[in-house]
Parts: sequence; structure tokens; C-alpha cells
Amino acid sequence: MKMRSEHPLNPNTDISRRMTAWLQWLPALIVGVLLALTSSTSAAVADGDAEFRFSSREVWVGQPFLIEVDVVNAATWEDPVVPKIDGVTSEVMPSARESTFTQIINGVATTRSTRTFVIRMIANKSGIIEIPSISVIVDGRRIESRTWRVIASKSEVGDLLIVEIIGTPAKAWVGQPVQLTLQIWIEQFVDRERNVRLDEADMWGLLSAADSSWGVFKEPLEELSRNRRRPSGRRVERGDRTYFLYEIKYVDHPVRAGAIDPGEVRILLRQPTGLVVQRDIFNRRQVAVEGFRPVIQTAEIRPIEVRPLPEEGRPATFTGAVGRFTVRASAEPREVSVGDPITLRYEVIEDPDAIPGDLANLRPPPLRDLEALADFRVPDDPTTGVVDGRAKTFTETLRPERDDITAIPAIPFVSFDPETGRYVTASSEPIRITVKASERLDLGAVVRNEGENETPLRRTTSLTATTGGLRANLPVTDAVMAHHRIDGDWTTIVALLGGPTVFLVGLVAIRRREFRAANPEHGRATGARRRAIRTLDEEGTMADRVHDAICGLIAARLHLPDGTLTAQEADRAVAAAGLAEDRREELRTVLRAAEAGRYAPASADQDELRSRAEALLPELDRLRPNSKTKGGEA
Repeated sequence: MKMRSEHPLNPNTDISRRMTAWLQWLPALIVGVLLALTSSTSAAVADGDAEFRFSSREVWVGQPFLIEVDVVNAATWEDPVVPKIDGVTSEVMPSARESTFTQIINGVATTRSTRTFVIRMIANKSGIIEIPSISVIVDGRRIESRTWRVIASKSEVGDLLIVEIIGTPAKAWVGQPVQLTLQIWIEQFVDRERNVRLDEADMWGLLSAADSSWGVFKEPLEELSRNRRRPSGRRVERGDRTYFLYEIKYVDHPVRAGAIDPGEVRILLRQPTGLVVQRDIFNRRQVAVEGFRPVIQTAEIRPIEVRPLPEEGRPATFTGAVGRFTVRASAEPREVSVGDPITLRYEVIEDPDAIPGDLANLRPPPLRDLEALADFRVPDDPTTGVVDGRAKTFTETLRPERDDITAIPAIPFVSFDPETGRYVTASSEPIRITVKASERLDLGAVVRNEGENETPLRRTTSLTATTGGLRANLPVTDAVMAHHRIDGDWTTIVALLGGPTVFLVGLVAIRRREFRAANPEHGRATGARRRAIRTLDEEGTMADRVHDAICGLIAARLHLPDGTLTAQEADRAVAAAGLAEDRREELRTVLRAAEAGRYAPASADQDELRSRAEALLPELDRLRPNSKTKGGEA
């Protein structure tokens, strides 16, 4: 007999069974999808590629054009390699751009990582130029571009752009300010068909400042830009053409003889090839540039000769000032005692009609070397001065040494006049002062009582002299002189001696640090010779290096201010320090040769000057300061 089920088929139970089966397979399905995504992503990352993009088939001679190389989804790569191309200069720019893009479609994420290299090329000749394959290594694979042909056209400049550099004066002396003027002549663009003329502002806007080279004129141009200004142009007729003339000025202060080098000045003008007249939403007429062509001009500089200063007639107190100057002096207080300080203000004013000079580096007259100030005590370190417009003021402290001085005499200032080609001297007016004798202290009053009728202390006090040395208050006993032995093992002895030893070592270290802090000149003198040797190896003219090395060594060894010694002051300082006469004569010879070489570089043998300076360093390094070299007469 067949048995029949009491429970008919339940649809809900069947669905439950199917869901259970799907749930059993779900973890495996998720793992498979993740593995597939991981494998696809890994394959994309590992499978790097390179794409090449060329900017244009038509380029201009002298105008840069770019080729971009995109390295996509690469784990490793190398910079592109550009073969040598005849008639083209190329350069791979040092920095590359990086970007990452992620896209999700139907739940699948795709990431594209790109590193873009830029190759800058410039065609140097016109015609058809073939650019061969450019290669790049990506994930160990070498990928090459196809060959590419470009047509290089030469932009006929003609008289559209004229660039000149003019120097004033045409012949200058070392140290004389020379004004360089960059003149940019741009022909006004005229579209007669549309009756459009570009104005002065429009024509300046056609200059590509970023693609131009400005040389020394970059600094004044950036200064104008920071102030939100630009060079203004004026309309000038040149023949039958109309130009806008823009001028940029720069003042140069030549420090050596020869020609002035303003650097590379190369101007790029984007000359319009056509205009388009449009109407805006208010029906106003607007003009837009339809296309450009590059116009490139390199500046021509008229020769500017810089001559060395003559040695004939050069006074010993000449400090390098070139130009025309007037001086004036003031002093306060004017009634002092011997040894009291007088503040002297010495003002040097340059000719207001001349080209501004380099007042920041203008040096004061050597007051310590002036015979007129022999009756005054002058500090060893000269002041640096303060510049105010076309004048520089130096402040010094003078101390009269006698009570019969009636005036601060006229103080001369020597300069070289470039117009006459001679050394001239401008002097200040004498300043009347009153100097009184210093008050003396009555030592007898120090031991007197304040009352007039009282007897001086020194008369009422009697002193008894004793002979035989100190006397004991108590008799010397045997117990005082007895010898006592200290018992103890080696650990006790170490403990007893270790504490004082550590204390003494720490005390010495502290005292040494305090000594260095209180005597910084000691450390400066210790390494002076090494610094002098480094100075001789630095950049700059040999005359400047020799002067700085020797005077710096003398200043450090004798504890004098650094960077202020003149040749005469250095000779006086080593004489006070006891340097032998033959060595002093050699020192004077070397410093004179260095001084001459600073104004006339061709007059000195560079190698001989250095060797003679090096021979002096060991003896100068043995100098020791004394009261005369450190502070003058006390």
C-alpha cells in the first residue's frame, strides 16, 4: 500500500531551499570577483604604456615648440631620450607633471596614472625638418614614437621690432655709475581695411615677457610689476613709420676695467596676422586678434669702455669714491674737557645732477690717518654711515687730548672726478670748540673728615712696623705638627678623590666656556689663518682676496674690528704689535700691489701676488695684541 504524504508541496519552502543554496555559493562568488578585480588592476598597473603628442606641424624659426610624452600606468620609467636633430636644439624639461584619474563603470573601477614629460625644441633653420623616433623605457620595455615632420618658417622681422641698449657715458671709469637704457621700438599695428589702430598699451601687451630674456633689466622690470606698473611708451616717427618707444633704465657700477656686459637681452613680440571685428550682446564693436607670428630680436649694445683709475696723483687717503661730492660737518657738544667725547657728523653729498652712485658702499675718509686730527683720539673701527637720498652721513666720536685746541680742523674727502680725470679734494669747514683742562682729584681730601677744624685722619693714626714676618697668636704645639695616618681601602680613597676630581673637571669646563663667552676675540684669533687661506680660494679678483685675507688675519690676531682695516691702518697695527721691519716692508709692498690691482687689475701678477701673500700668513698668525693695537693710547 502506498503511503501519501500528509504535507502538500509548499512554494515558500522551495524558495527557502533555493536561497539556502545561493547563500552557500555567495562567499565563493565574492572571492572570485575580488580576485578578478585584483588581477585586472595588477595587470593594468604592470602594463605601462607611453603616448606621444606633437603640438603642431607648422613652427617658427627661433620660437619654441613642445612635444609631450605621457607615461601611463607604469611602475618604473626613465626619462625620454631625444636623438640629435640637425637644425634643432632640444631639451627635456627637468620637472614632469603627474596626474591620477579614477573612473567607475558598472561597479568596475579603472585608474589611470599619468606622468607627463615635456620636450622643448627650437628650430634654427627654415624648411622641412624630420624629427626621428623618441624613445622612453617603461616597465622595462622600450617604446618609440613614429617619425614626425614639421615645417619651420622664418618670420621676417624687418623693422617691426628694434631693440637697442645705450650706455651713458660711453666712456667710464671704474666705480663711475653708468646708466644703461634698454630701448624697445615697436611699430604700430594698423589694419586699414577695418580702420583699426592698436594703441600704446595694446602694443606693449603683445610682448611676451615670459618668453623673453631681459639680462640686467629683469630687476627694474620686476620692480615695476610689483608696483603694478609697466614701462610707458611714447609715439615716435622714424622715417615714414610710426613706432612706440619703451625705455627701461638700469644703473651699473663697474668694479673692474673692460666692457660692460648687460647679459642676454632677447625680446619676443607676438605680431598679429589679422584682426576680427565682433559685436557683443550690447551691439558694441569689439576687436580681437585672429592670429600671431613671432618676431624675435636680440639687443645690440653700443660699446661702453670702462677704464682703470690712474695711479698717478692718487692721494694716500683716497677710499675709492668716484664722482663729484660736497661735504659738511657738525659737532656737539662744543664745550668739553680734555678726553670728553665729541660727536662728529660728517656728511658726503653727491652731485644732484649726476647719475646716482653707489652710496651704500661709499667709505668715509680715514680719520685716524689725517694729520689734521693728530690732537684727537679717533676710534679704530670706522662707522658704516647712513644713506639718505643723495647723501651719506658718517658719525664718529672724537676726544681732544689737549686743552689748547680751539677747533676741529677742516676734514678732507678725496674723490676721483670722472669729467676732469683727476683726483680732487673737498673739505668741510672748521668747527670752533672750547676745551678745558680736566679736573684733578685732591687725594688728601679723601682721608680728611668733613669738618674744617678736625685733624686729618692720617695725622692721628700711627702705624707700627714689625719685622720677622707674621707672628702666631698661640704657641706652636707638637699636637699641631703631629702626623696622622688615614686608614681606609682603595674604594675609600677613590671616593674621597673622585668627588674633588669631578668638581675640578666641571669647574675647568665651566671656566673655559665662560672665558670663551667673555673673550670671543680669542676664538676668532685661533682660526684666523684658516679663514685667510679660505679667503684666498674664494671667488673674485685676486687683489680683493689678498687684501681681505691679510687685513682679516691682522684684525683677528690683534682683536680689531673685522672688515675695516685699510693698508695704512694694517701697517700701523703690525708695527705696534712688534712685527720685524723687513716683514713690514714686505707687507706694505703686497698691500700696495693689491690696492693697485683693485683699480687696475692688469697691473698685478695674480700668481706672484698670491704666493707672496701666502708667505706672510705664518708670521702674521703669530701676532699678539697689546694696549696700543687693541684700543690705541689709553
